[in-house]
Amino acid sequence: MKDCQIPAYKSAGFNVTCISSRSAEKAKEVALTHNIPVVFDSIDAMLEHGDFDILDIAVPPEAQPEILFKAIERSKNLRGILAQKPLAMDLQTARKMVAACNQNSITLAVNQNMRFDQSVRVAKTLLNSGKLGDIVLATIEMRAIPHWMPWAQGLKSLSTFIMSIHHLDTFRYWLGNPHRVFASTTKDPRTKFPHTDGINLYILEYDSGTRASSWDDVWTGPAKEGAGDDIYIRWRIEGTLGLAKGTIGWPKYPEKTPSTLEFTTVSDKGKWHSPTWGEVWFP
Repeated sequence: MKDCQIPAYKSAGFNVTCISSRSAEKAKEVALTHNIPVVFDSIDAMLEHGDFDILDIAVPPEAQPEILFKAIERSKNLRGILAQKPLAMDLQTARKMVAACNQNSITLAVNQNMRFDQSVRVAKTLLNSGKLGDIVLATIEMRAIPHWMPWAQGLKSLSTFIMSIHHLDTFRYWLGNPHRVFASTTKDPRTKFPHTDGINLYILEYDSGTRASSWDDVWTGPAKEGAGDDIYIRWRIEGTLGLAKGTIGWPKYPEKTPSTLEFTTVSDKGKWHSPTWGEVWFP
């Protein structure tokens, strides 16, 4: 929240009016850093007395449903909620959360933010234009070492709910919902707390014949143990009429590194197009 969401809100012209946290001292520190006028000692107090139209819930996923239901019940002017992914720890609860927002005319968004990365959105524009033709294969390859937050240790799923969820959503954004999914997971040697899914490999099958696949490798070799590193996220979309490929800049955070995209089509006679931009996914 301190380093990503609030700076992003400010850059977009949103006015952050109040904040709360499980740690009152942390909330005061963030408010001082970003000139937020009101700090509430508890989330309950903020929901009861805060003056806001949009609520950003940035808490561990198991705590999110209760806060969302309380916000709908107590907040007077609430028009929108930004929730984190995963929305809930089970499908039934997630559906109840969506229904509650719909019944109260509150716009609910889940922070599946990779689909808003600049290169991912340009790729979607290419797909919509038909320039790439029928899609044969889409891939994402992640070789990156995440910083697991303490609350991640209690999740029933690790990489799937925190990392792979972005790539699965990106494939759905690009290609729609698949008809079948095959997955293989194994533990990450570096992650010492109990978990089952550190490294994830999966294939999405579409009845059209299109295939999508991702290798989500949070081990990426002994880079933290003394070896050289090779950190990156790359994506690629191959169609019958063209090819697009790119990189995602966030693994270099906090260095501001824009994502990239290149594409070529059968009418380009071997030429590649390489649009650029200065914006980054993470502020």
